Amino acid sequence: CGLIGVDQYLVKSGTITDCETACCIKTMRFTVSPVVRVAVSVKNSSDLPKLVEGLKKLSKSDPMVRCETTEAGEHIIAGCGELHLEICLKDLADDFMKGAPIHTSEPVVTFCETITKESSEVLSKSANKHNRLFATAMPLSDEICALFDENVVTPGMDVKERSKILREHPAFGWEEAATPQKIWCFGDDGIGPNVVTERTVGVAYLTEIKD
Repeated sequence: CGLIGVDQYLVKSGTITDCETACCIKTMRFTVSPVVRVAVSVKNSSDLPKLVEGLKKLSKSDPMVRCETTEAGEHIIAGCGELHLEICLKDLADDFMKGAPIHTSEPVVTFCETITKESSEVLSKSANKHNRLFATAMPLSDEICALFDENVVTPGMDVKERSKILREHPAFGWEEAATPQKIWCFGDDGIGPNVVTERTVGVAYLTEIKD
């Protein structure tokens, strides 16, 4: 038998089973990160569908490459070094796009920053100027990050189960967990140990400006 559409939900790796005692395939963790990025575009606009589909196939074929599309519409490929990127671009053009010509930008190295203490409050306004959003950033403890790394807490787990852990685990004790909807998203890439939480009280229609 076969399953259709699994690739829409399992991008890199996963386990599908109906056995409660089955051993799941763990996601591989690497000591390096995809920090070298290039922007990719097609020379002929008619080849754009090939590029989009080729990036999906490239992302599935290589566990260490990261493909994404920016808000400006740029298609980005991130690899672990220039040699890794060169191999990925060759596979993309020759294998996944059947030789369609592409343009690539100069490689850029991504620098990641973090915070060491709670920030001051910052203000942002919505496009119509009717909503004002106040935000602060604060570091998570090493113990909390370890729980994410060990998959004790994951963005994809059951919401009620995750809320119970966030509320009762001594490392967390988060008030937001009492209402799961107050946890808006996880990052980086929807899976990392960075969390955006909403702490307002009595504010209506807040979810309408969430995106």
